[in-house]
Amino acid sequence: MSEKNDSNVEQEPNENEEPTESISQEESDDTIKVEDTISEPTVESLLNEIESIQTQHKQQLEEVAESERIQYEEERDRLLRTVAEAENSKRRLEGESEKRLKFANENIIKGIIPVLDSLNAAIKSINEKVDKNDTESQLNTFSEGVELVHKQLMDVLKANGLVSIEALGEEFDPNIHESVFATESDVVPEGNIIEELRTGYKLHDRIIRASQVIISKGSPDIQSLDEETEVKNDESEE
Repeated sequence: MSEKNDSNVEQEPNENEEPTESISQEESDDTIKVEDTISEPTVESLLNEIESIQTQHKQQLEEVAESERIQYEEERDRLLRTVAEAENSKRRLEGESEKRLKFANENIIKGIIPVLDSLNAAIKSINEKVDKNDTESQLNTFSEGVELVHKQLMDVLKANGLVSIEALGEEFDPNIHESVFATESDVVPEGNIIEELRTGYKLHDRIIRASQVIISKGSPDIQSLDEETEVKNDESEE
């Protein structure tokens, strides 16, 4: 009888005790829910992340575009410089070629100039002896023939760029005139050319021979006056 009672006592559950297995399952479910809540991203965080990615992507695109633009500018500048150098070289070569052609006959013309000098001297000598009123004179006829040859030769040389330099009565220019000596003159102003001793010539824009000339020192009276003025100025300064 007592054994049965003991058995019954052992089999009766304690109402105050909670089922261990049930509590453990509930705790596990709650933990999973908390973890899911923590790990689950919010909409705002996702939008921020997307915006950050877009910003980074935009910056990368801008950097690539800037790099490409710089490379393009450098390449364009290099090509422009190359084209400019090529154009300059072309113009320089064309100019040199044109210049060579322009003055290709310079040595030949220089060799002909002494012939012009001889013709000029002959014409001057004949004109001093010939009587212009005697139209039937052989010397007059010869003078006209020499002048005609001189004119024809000058026409040919002018067609090739040769021109004589103006000298008589002009103001002395050391770039185109060569002064042999200076003399006093009452007629020609000081510094101007009184006489041309040898004709000068210019081929296109190049002086190939300067004119030999005599220049005026001015009137003797003016020079004396200038000298007196200088002496007076020196005395006054002393």
